[in-house]
Amino acid sequence: MTAVNTGLLMWIMTYIYTVFINGRRAERPGLERMKTRSERPGFCLLVERLDVENYLGALLERKNSRYFQFFDIFLGKSLENRKAGPSIWLAVFSAASKMPTHCCVPLCTKKGYREEETGEKISYFKFPTEEGLRKLWIHAIRRDEGKNFLISNTTKVCSRHFKSDDLKKSFNGVVSLRKGAVPSVFAWKRSSPCKRPPPTPRILSTAATVPHNLNENLSEVVETAGSSEILEISESASNSHLAPEIEELQSSTNVDLNSEENLEIARLEKLLAATIKIKEELESELLSLKENISFLEEKCQKLEKHVFSFDNIKTDDSLLTFYTGFPNVQTMMALYEYLDPGVNGINIKYWLSSQDDSQKAAAGNSVKQGRPRTLTPSEEFFLVMCRLRQGFAEIHLAHLFKISQSTVSRIFISWINFMYLKLGQINIWPSRKVVDDSMPEAFKDKYPSTRVIIDCTEVRCQMPSSLLLNSELFSSYKNHTTLKALVGISPKGSITFIGQLYTGSISDKEMVERSGFLKLPFEQGDSVMADKGFTIEDVLPLGVSLNIPPFLGMADQMSAEDVVKTQEIASLRIHVERAINKIKNFLIFEGVIPLSQFGIVNQMWCVCALLCNFQDPIISA
Repeated sequence: MTAVNTGLLMWIMTYIYTVFINGRRAERPGLERMKTRSERPGFCLLVERLDVENYLGALLERKNSRYFQFFDIFLGKSLENRKAGPSIWLAVFSAASKMPTHCCVPLCTKKGYREEETGEKISYFKFPTEEGLRKLWIHAIRRDEGKNFLISNTTKVCSRHFKSDDLKKSFNGVVSLRKGAVPSVFAWKRSSPCKRPPPTPRILSTAATVPHNLNENLSEVVETAGSSEILEISESASNSHLAPEIEELQSSTNVDLNSEENLEIARLEKLLAATIKIKEELESELLSLKENISFLEEKCQKLEKHVFSFDNIKTDDSLLTFYTGFPNVQTMMALYEYLDPGVNGINIKYWLSSQDDSQKAAAGNSVKQGRPRTLTPSEEFFLVMCRLRQGFAEIHLAHLFKISQSTVSRIFISWINFMYLKLGQINIWPSRKVVDDSMPEAFKDKYPSTRVIIDCTEVRCQMPSSLLLNSELFSSYKNHTTLKALVGISPKGSITFIGQLYTGSISDKEMVERSGFLKLPFEQGDSVMADKGFTIEDVLPLGVSLNIPPFLGMADQMSAEDVVKTQEIASLRIHVERAINKIKNFLIFEGVIPLSQFGIVNQMWCVCALLCNFQDPIISA
């Protein structure tokens, strides 16, 4: 060994010893420890072959001696040629650079360089330096660069997340990535379902193919061979000693052809018979199906007549009056045309149950369109009239019209508000001339100046939990919590004034003052007819008089004139009671009004009162 090689080798040994051996003071086989660091030689380790083998074996048995590379540098002659002189081995080992034992992909919890189950080697790959490919890697592993995830040289992705096609292995066993490879195998990705195997190709039966192929071959032979050639062959064959063999061959060929044709004809005849039979069965089945269709259509038509719908009800005036209160379908459709809900109810602002949708609609923003409506606007109008007139529960109407209960509630609220606004535009207060022209003879003879007849009525409501509100709603007359309203009619009997509902404890006089009745356009000389409780003579407009039954006062009994006047007023004032009774014939007010309907109870009262004017008058001409 030259001096240069010896010096270089000594420098390598010194560096490795300083990095790896320094600080490891445990006893090792074949290694002589020096007493102090200053006494250590300038080379790493020179031992005999036996000592080196013992040292390496002990080092490999240690569990913490991982990631080392061992190099046996043979100095001098090889072992096989070693004859004389101690041959010296140099064991050179160095700690490899620390490699990552974990992957940066989420949900990848496995660590190490070997699969625990299979023992397969795991490789780790750095992020590519190319910007486009690097972004694809980041997007594939579903992580974003930022404070919690910084990509460095030690940030790597293991080979578990690459397909086998993305990896390539060199001859010395080094695994690397192919160009443009992107990780695509992750725990959150489902494997694609197994594809169905392709159908097996159909193979035609030999019975059908053999005769056809045989005929084709024979025709080709006949076409290729000329008639003259066949005659020459037959003549030469007849003159030769091969004539018997040729004739036997021709006869056997003809027999084979005839047998194949007969088999094919028999098969086709059987197929034709089976086809005819199937055709007859299909025709009989088709005929029975047509009979069933006609029977079902007839049954469906009969059932449609018994279905609860507006189309079936409108043909019968008695049923229409029962369910809606209208005398006939013409009156109902006239009101429907006046309301004009539009195509698919476009003119109706349907009530929205969601608070967010209601706020968007109030702000003018568009609301997401829902499913198309099951009922037409005319059917929705009929549903609302059934609920008002007969007081049907929402769940009952939902069953009749095959919709949900919440849909019935939304339709009812929307239509009540729509009808309240449209019918509220009608001026129901008649002029003096109209009142005089339509006034009955009973009024003309006794009270010709009567402009309106007023009275109050009450409807029961649910008792609230608030004691204050309960005391305001409680009516001593009905002995129940009620809502009170003022109603006025003309001498003819049509409703000309509808006051809104107030609490049941309010007095008649206060009701007149608050309802806006005194703001009506009265004329000089008009008179108002009312009951005894309406002591409103001092609050009436100037020039308007009050006709009420006389009071008994301090006298023991009424005079004859007072009795006659009381009877006359009572006989005429009874018409306002009949008008109020018409309003209450809308059975939605028959029971106790729940607190949940207080938001629309005033609209329901006004709509029902206005609908009474579309019915037959209470006083005949």
